[in-house]
Amino acid sequence: MIINPGTQPVPDAREDLAAAALETFLAAVRERAAELEQAPIRYREARIDGEPVRVSEADQEGRFAWDVPFSDGRRVRLLIPGVELAAMQGLSAAAPCLWVGGEAVWWSDAVGLLAGEGMRLKPDQSAER
Repeated sequence: MIINPGTQPVPDAREDLAAAALETFLAAVRERAAELEQAPIRYREARIDGEPVRVSEADQEGRFAWDVPFSDGRRVRLLIPGVELAAMQGLSAAAPCLWVGGEAVWWSDAVGLLAGEGMRLKPDQSAER
């Protein structure tokens, strides 16, 4: 069994660091979402709609939880490690993972995963001709 070191508990985690990282994370998500919307084969069915809601009862092992609301009524659970942003964005396998919708991923992949929420492939136009 292989254990991803980035999924290990985060010692000495701080909620204020996670909250600060949330702002930077959401800015990166919005930027990536705008890029994804430029792809001619996709369209956005739902988007982030409002501010994330803190869900302290869902905190786990040094990761702090928020629910991110979407325009279709869904909420995507996000758990952010309570560490300095630079550590979270690190390229090492030991960088603490974020959890997006129950999936443990490193920073860049977490940004892409949340940015891709609500995106759908356009129907194949050539099949209708």
